[in-house]
Amino acid sequence: MEDKFTALYVMVRREELKPEDGGSFEVPVARQQEECMRYLRDTGGIQPDEEVEVYKNINQMLMDVERRRIKRVVVYHLDRLGSSQEERDGILFELDAAGVELLTVTP
Repeated sequence: MEDKFTALYVMVRREELKPEDGGSFEVPVARQQEECMRYLRDTGGIQPDEEVEVYKNINQMLMDVERRRIKRVVVYHLDRLGSSQEERDGILFELDAAGVELLTVTP
């Protein structure tokens, strides 16, 4: 059986794109990913050789949560988990039910 890993979930909404992004999600997604990794390193939440998987699709991540492959999820902000409070509550319930720790970079 393979070891569980840390998941980074990154998500940017279209209305959050800035003119300098040129309509591309690439730069803001990379920025979120970088902030999440910095947070893990700075808090000692990750070992140097630990596997980290980056997800841009919440459904793919939740499938791996259900398969018990993920030990923790790191997001830039709690609002990244869903577009409504109801959706976020459902995802938080799924993470909790699977015993997956949730870390947020910004409160």
